[in-house]
Amino acid sequence: MTDQPRQRETRRRAQTRRRLIDAAREVFSEHSIRDTPVELICETAGFSRGAFYSNFDTKEDLFLAVYEEEMSLRVQKTRAIVDDVLVAGVADRGSLHEAIVKVGTACAESLIADQNWYMLVTEFRAHALRHPHLRKRAGESLENLTDSIAELLHEALDRLNLRLVVDTRDAVRALTSVYEAQLEHAAFSDPSSSTTKPLFTQIFPRMVESFIEPADSAD
Repeated sequence: MTDQPRQRETRRRAQTRRRLIDAAREVFSEHSIRDTPVELICETAGFSRGAFYSNFDTKEDLFLAVYEEEMSLRVQKTRAIVDDVLVAGVADRGSLHEAIVKVGTACAESLIADQNWYMLVTEFRAHALRHPHLRKRAGESLENLTDSIAELLHEALDRLNLRLVVDTRDAVRALTSVYEAQLEHAAFSDPSSSTTKPLFTQIFPRMVESFIEPADSAD
């Protein structure tokens, strides 16, 4: 019996946090992080400022929670894309190339569709770079994302009996830089432009193929 009030409080706190994160995602996308007052987040979530500050120290602290959740969801989507592509199997070098093109293109389409998210992340990174404490936390979140993608990459390569010939984290940073270049270009370009397509049909596959070799290759 004594645990029931504590469990209810824990559940209520989790629900409050959930609603604040959902509200923040909505209003940040509409107004930007800088131009969103805490009061608007609270109003959208249906809570007081007290509820906000009992869960988060600042707007930036709340955005980090949104960011970490969003990145986790995107890694899950990427994992599903990889599973769908690899379920057909990879018989030879040619089919490996096509599989990489399919994965890269599918991932790019899911990211580029959300321009608001790219702008929010860019805004947050620029702000975090000027504040040491926030920069440290943002860096930790970025490294956690790198680790998650590295784990996914290793799992995919193991299924194909392949291995990396470069450091895993360096490979992930190089490959994700292609996505960032695509997002940046899309943000400043005509939405109908298709000039960046070669990034995923030519450059990305060649980068991946240059990083891997058969797992049973001699050292």
